Amino acid sequence: MAEFEAEKNWSDDQKEVWAVIVEWNRAFAENDPQEYFRHIDDEITVITPGNPYRIEGIVHDRTEFEFALSIGSSRVGYFQMLQPHVRVYGDAAVVTYYSRGYYGADDGQTRYFKETNVLARQSGVWKIVHIHLSG
Repeated sequence: MAEFEAEKNWSDDQKEVWAVIVEWNRAFAENDPQEYFRHIDDEITVITPGNPYRIEGIVHDRTEFEFALSIGSSRVGYFQMLQPHVRVYGDAAVVTYYSRGYYGADDGQTRYFKETNVLARQSGVWKIVHIHLSG
């Protein structure tokens, strides 16, 4: 997975939040649900362009994630994050970036997305509480 390095002028909190996003997306790129969901809050909300509804809760998100992996539609062959923007507001953070990658059983065509992740610091640990992905 190619990734954008944290900005040198970011605060320690911004760098810490970005490190969570990098680890989480590395797990995504490696098709590793166990590591992927370690960064997700139980009450996650997910909005993606391929779903006509929002996913609420880690149980539903994990079910959908693992089903897509099982049929090969979300397997990742290449993934890159570009132009990250990280803002921290106390115990909340908003991260936006562009992503591109190959998805599908045969590393299909390159797809491009805009992503926003909202994180909350809970007992000193940043967890992703909201994901919005658009094409």
